[in-house]
Amino acid sequence: MNFEDNVKFAAEKHCMLKNVNTVYVGLSGGADSVSLLLALNSLKGEYGFKLEAVHINHSLRGKESDRDQLFCENLCSRLNIPCKVYTVDAAAYAKAQGVSVEEGARNLRYEIFSRLDGKIATAHTLNDSAETVIFNLARGTGIKGLAGIPPVRDKIIRPLIYCTREEVESYLEQLGQDFVTDSTNLTDDYSRNKIRHRIIPLMEELHGGFTGNIRRMTENLAADSDYLETEAEKAENDDLRQLHPAIRRRVIIRILKGNSVEVNGERVAAIEEAVLKNGGKINLSEDVYAAAKDGRLEIKRLSGCRIKFEDTPLQIGENPFLCDKTVIISQNNCEKGQKFHNINKIFTNECFDCDKIQGDIVLRNRRDGDGYVRANRAFTSSLKKLMNEKYPAEIRDFVPVIADEKGIIWVQGFGIADRVKIDENTVRYFEVSVK
Repeated sequence: MNFEDNVKFAAEKHCMLKNVNTVYVGLSGGADSVSLLLALNSLKGEYGFKLEAVHINHSLRGKESDRDQLFCENLCSRLNIPCKVYTVDAAAYAKAQGVSVEEGARNLRYEIFSRLDGKIATAHTLNDSAETVIFNLARGTGIKGLAGIPPVRDKIIRPLIYCTREEVESYLEQLGQDFVTDSTNLTDDYSRNKIRHRIIPLMEELHGGFTGNIRRMTENLAADSDYLETEAEKAENDDLRQLHPAIRRRVIIRILKGNSVEVNGERVAAIEEAVLKNGGKINLSEDVYAAAKDGRLEIKRLSGCRIKFEDTPLQIGENPFLCDKTVIISQNNCEKGQKFHNINKIFTNECFDCDKIQGDIVLRNRRDGDGYVRANRAFTSSLKKLMNEKYPAEIRDFVPVIADEKGIIWVQGFGIADRVKIDENTVRYFEVSVK
């Protein structure tokens, strides 16, 4: 089976390209994403989809990042494939959100992907899946973690999931197609690189065909995991004491996740023990607990324990907040001729136009009934719903909110309101970060 046949096999097996109007390829310029672009460009006529590329410049490697962007633009121009380019400041975003640069860059990518109307093809290969399995194994995991990278997740598709990195490079060599190399992939600074450069070669040395064996294992485990999850979904209202341990633990995890409670092995084991002892309460946080009785499990929140941070006038500089957080505000002037493209620069989601603020501006936390229209959206989002989807119950009161007399301007993790976003007429803007 040649490379393109392998891509087609994955697409057919997992219905990746069925009834799809547009496929966006996440194009970094590296070998994997370039091979994905070329393979899908070859297949688009057969499946009848429109192909576009998306390149995200994370502004992390200076001239090298700009080189990658230029390479992608030139490649797409030669192939007559539309290419959307987004420039983000991943380091600044990561600092503002209190996450690693690696996680920040990933969050920004998937935020951009979520806006696109179509399937998003990412260039994860069989090698990437093998690396994920080893990484999860080292951390401690269950069947789901050992099942590797899923071929399809919502609108994300991974047509290279059955292709090895060796096959990718061979395909490009046959076509005479060059690609760029991210210098950070050559070092062992990141855990995944250590797995790629040290552990995978050793496993291949110990047992040839290691990555192929990983593929068979992950496919089998993914099927097992899917079956167990289906059974757990059907058993959520059953007497947990009567369930098989594998199903019972999955039901407990589903209940915890459904109530935005962080899941870990110790917590699941403690709740399972309470269930089997015919009852008990497990404290999950200051005001959230799990109550087990007669084989049933409920997650409850103590009434009257909401923490309120009163409206506090926002100052330029440091603004103390709850839980030792500090909200930092800086005011900046746009240089003559400087323009902001909010749709293309995710970092501007942490900046808002000074002249669009109405009345006094305050720092607070969530309130009942909160909602706002987020940047580049045409509908009002309930803050309660957003919080439930992103933050565990125990930390929702500790998420800073900035508001003016008209309502919310900014919320940590969700960005600015559309009405205050920066545009070509912006003269002064506030930049917000949290430490």
